[in-house]
Amino acid sequence: MCVEKYTIFAFYYLILMGKWPKYDVLLFSVLLVLLFLPMVVEHTGIIKLEPLHGVTKNQGEEMPQLTFEGYVSGDFPKELESYLSCHFGFREFVIRIYNQYLWDFYKKTYANDIVVGKDNWLYVPLSVSDYFGKEMPKWYSSADEARAAFDKEARYISWVHDILKENGVDFLLALAPEKSHLYPEHLPDGEFDTATFNACHYFTERFDEMGFPYVEMTKWFQEIKDTIDYQLIPQTGGHWNFSSVYAADSLFRFMGALKGVDLPEIRIGELHESGKYSMLADRDLENLLNLQRKFRSVPFAKEADVAVEVNEESVKTKVLFVGNSFFWRIANYVPLREMFDDVEFWYYNSTAYYGEGFKETCKVGNLRLLEKLLDFDYVVWITTGNQLNKGSLGFAKNAVLALCVDDSLMQANVMRVADSLRNDSVVQSELAMDSLRDREMLLTEKARNVIKQDPSMIRELSGESLPSIRNREIPYAKVIKDIRKDSVWMAALAAQGFLRTANLNLMLHAETDRVWQGKPLYRDQLEEIQFSYFCQGMIDSCMEDMRKKPKTMVLVSEDAKKNNKLLGEALRDDAIWLIRQKYKLDSCRLIDNPDAVIDINPMKQSQQNN
Repeated sequence: MCVEKYTIFAFYYLILMGKWPKYDVLLFSVLLVLLFLPMVVEHTGIIKLEPLHGVTKNQGEEMPQLTFEGYVSGDFPKELESYLSCHFGFREFVIRIYNQYLWDFYKKTYANDIVVGKDNWLYVPLSVSDYFGKEMPKWYSSADEARAAFDKEARYISWVHDILKENGVDFLLALAPEKSHLYPEHLPDGEFDTATFNACHYFTERFDEMGFPYVEMTKWFQEIKDTIDYQLIPQTGGHWNFSSVYAADSLFRFMGALKGVDLPEIRIGELHESGKYSMLADRDLENLLNLQRKFRSVPFAKEADVAVEVNEESVKTKVLFVGNSFFWRIANYVPLREMFDDVEFWYYNSTAYYGEGFKETCKVGNLRLLEKLLDFDYVVWITTGNQLNKGSLGFAKNAVLALCVDDSLMQANVMRVADSLRNDSVVQSELAMDSLRDREMLLTEKARNVIKQDPSMIRELSGESLPSIRNREIPYAKVIKDIRKDSVWMAALAAQGFLRTANLNLMLHAETDRVWQGKPLYRDQLEEIQFSYFCQGMIDSCMEDMRKKPKTMVLVSEDAKKNNKLLGEALRDDAIWLIRQKYKLDSCRLIDNPDAVIDINPMKQSQQNN
């Protein structure tokens, strides 16, 4: 580096002395800019480039440090090379230029999630392989094995439908359209695998036999595609665009018919040029190509303003959607919070999205499945035909176990399966490889997973007909549902939760316990509820007093920075702590004593003084 620096200084010294040709100065300066600009961009980020689309391996955000151990082992050069390959300046531009070169000259791409069809039409590989009958062999060794698996899955789905129906919940399927079946004329040439069969066709035939309700949208979209003046699934996209609104309207009307109620209605305005959501749908596959320039010949979709009309006869319900990313387009266009009282989405039955704008998330495996299923009025499984090769992604199996099997029966069967696994040499060798955890715990965990993968391991669930057993916690879960429907009751529990140092969910279950046990309800302790509101008023007064004390605010500000809080949040937390200490509320924690009687004398004394 020092040699290079002195060489540059010497070069410019010669320039200043007039001993170097002027045009060489220009060329050398341009060369220096080209050499050092990527380094400058890498370290300063002064030029913002559009991020690459898709999933990339995370090679670490910090440059690896040179250590003696890393140098000797040879790990440091590998880590440094890996880091630099993902963090050099103008990386995004270089990759896009290279991808554009491959596309323009060879119609080639390294994007694994895209199949390039005729006329620059782009498809999802799953959809193409399913169209040609080549998706099923990826999951099953033969058509007979697939048929047996599909029959068992269909049986579980039917059971879930029937048991939920017993408890006032409707379970149905929404089959979003398949692009490969909707626009097969643009698919690349391929041969059909005649040894397989189509999973979607097989399941819908079984559903017709069982009476399981579903809406199949591919055939409908095939019928209307020539009557709509835009592509129902875009040329360079993998999902539906504004056409999802028409599908949602039909779906919601079907849902209302199942219960015999009038759901709020969708009102669609005049079509106009696309906005951001349609543009996202139009380009979601093309973006994965990471080209330098966009396709120029792609016609954008149209969209319209969407409103929800609620009248005196409208019934607002709670809906759980379980399925794939086709749901997100509906959520983009339709104001679902106006359509329903509550909406949740379990993405691939793995991550739960809920709250305003679906911004809150949690793992589905961490939820109380029985309570969640019974809390909704509808459970809508939304998927596409190609993904039916994988069934319901474990949802039907998990739901059957939650609805039919209580903890005692599950534990008995887990112990039985665990005993059988003790004699399995493969299982024992797997357990021996994990020396960090207790073998019995691992064996129990494996046995539980075996049952989750195959509920028929439980004798009562091994037959063909609807099981007679039910989870004994169903009545308990239905009480929780009734409480949640009562806004006054829920407000009372929130107030009690403040006094008893418990969140609303804990209070909800504690109240349900009291209903079950015949104890006096927290809802009916009106003086305690009034005292909670009194305390919260005192918190507001305390915050006002603290704001008037500069020294106190300095301490609060330091606390906010230390705990990464907003100033107002830290101020309220401190005020809550002071009031709780003043009225000794921590001695009445729900977890310590659910039957604790709250001392409301401070409120009475305050009322007397006033």
